[in-house]
Amino acid sequence: MARNRLTPVRPVTVTIDGATHEGTYFVRDSIVHVQSPFGAKATQIGTMPAKTIARMLLSELVCGDKA
Repeated sequence: MARNRLTPVRPVTVTIDGATHEGTYFVRDSIVHVQSPFGAKATQIGTMPAKTIARMLLSELVCGDKA
């Protein structure tokens, strides 16, 4: 799949301090976009898979950027 194409919205979860938090993510123009009840965040894809980046972004949202 080319990086500049829109990918389907996919679920993403993280477990922090025993609690599981859910959100969704998609990729558009080499940017991973994450949405959750804690807010939204996006960053450019680097060398890691999009799902790994999405989990990191969700963790940052849950922890208030302290992840």
